[in-house]
Amino acid sequence: MTADVENQAVGVVEHLPSGPLKLTDTKGTHLQVEYQLAADDVIVAVNGKPWTQLSSVRDTIKNALDFGRRPVLVTVSRDGKIFSVFLSNPIESGSKVLLDEEAEPFQNVTPAISIQDIRMLSNYTIVANQENSADVLEMRKTFGAMAFSPFWLIARRLWEPLIALVCATLTAFAVNTIFGTVVYLAMCVYIGRRQIQLSLTSMMRDGLYKKMVLAARDELEAQNVAHNFHEHLRFKFSNQEMAVGVKLEVEII
Repeated sequence: MTADVENQAVGVVEHLPSGPLKLTDTKGTHLQVEYQLAADDVIVAVNGKPWTQLSSVRDTIKNALDFGRRPVLVTVSRDGKIFSVFLSNPIESGSKVLLDEEAEPFQNVTPAISIQDIRMLSNYTIVANQENSADVLEMRKTFGAMAFSPFWLIARRLWEPLIALVCATLTAFAVNTIFGTVVYLAMCVYIGRRQIQLSLTSMMRDGLYKKMVLAARDELEAQNVAHNFHEHLRFKFSNQEMAVGVKLEVEII
């Protein structure tokens, strides 16, 4: 009898109606730390497919991550506006499925994103200081950070890692040439793997903090999306004049 009741309960859970997924508590989780997602954000689509075509937003995210081993693009509704971001981790807790009346406002939120377009996107981190001076960083690793580590560190004014690289390499070369070469290559590999974190460290050292993480085709599109949510942001390198149709004879510097 108990087994029958349990089976019926499982059946009820498996056949719950679909609905958008509302985040209820992100404090201290990877959703907040890595992606700047907040409570009351509502996930309305996964990889360009709206929630109305999914049996479960949460399970779809988890299954896509488990099967594809690649980040999943989720479309998020925040304060009546939408943006997208690639997630690399499933949403295990701190969320609830919106049903019936709660889901109605999101019925027509249908992002027109094809798989081909999704493959052209990349995550960008928007950083800003208290005066709204902002910058944008593409969260994609480059080979140059590993192949030309000293020059890459100099370009980003990462003096502490540069000093560590030089000191470790010179010390190793003093012991043995082969050992020095191995240490240098190991340090370059480490910098290549940690380049995004190092770049963020450089920005935050200048008084900038993470404002938003979003998926976009390029920096200009990332800036435009960020402006929809934070209209007072002033980007260090911006082509906003181009975006609104103002023709200039020189590039913005």
